[in-house]
Amino acid sequence: MNTALWVMQGLLAAFFVMPGLGKIGSSKQKHIADGHLKPESSIVPIRVLGVLELLGCVGIIVPWLTGIAPMLTPITAVGFCLVMLAGMVTHTTRKEYKMLPMLIAVFVLAALVAYFRFRALMSH
Repeated sequence: MNTALWVMQGLLAAFFVMPGLGKIGSSKQKHIADGHLKPESSIVPIRVLGVLELLGCVGIIVPWLTGIAPMLTPITAVGFCLVMLAGMVTHTTRKEYKMLPMLIAVFVLAALVAYFRFRALMSH
């Protein structure tokens, strides 16, 4: 099970690295063109989400790997679940249903990591 959890953690980190970099590195005009932002809106929330996604890429791997504050790994997984739930709500309200299977799959991966890593911590 540990190997499967490591694979899931790696997949989660890989999944969030590109969107995180895109949210940080793309111009406001690009986000407007992609429909992620209205012209009158601030880019700050998108940038903050990008930073949090990149921190999550670290938090889903490093604490458990090093044994330093390993509780941060399942907490990060819960954070990823929350991001996926927000994505599901956003895409559903925009009637962008084709995104839902991917969001649900990532949610399930993150929920499994959260559950089993919390369980491992509690059994010690």
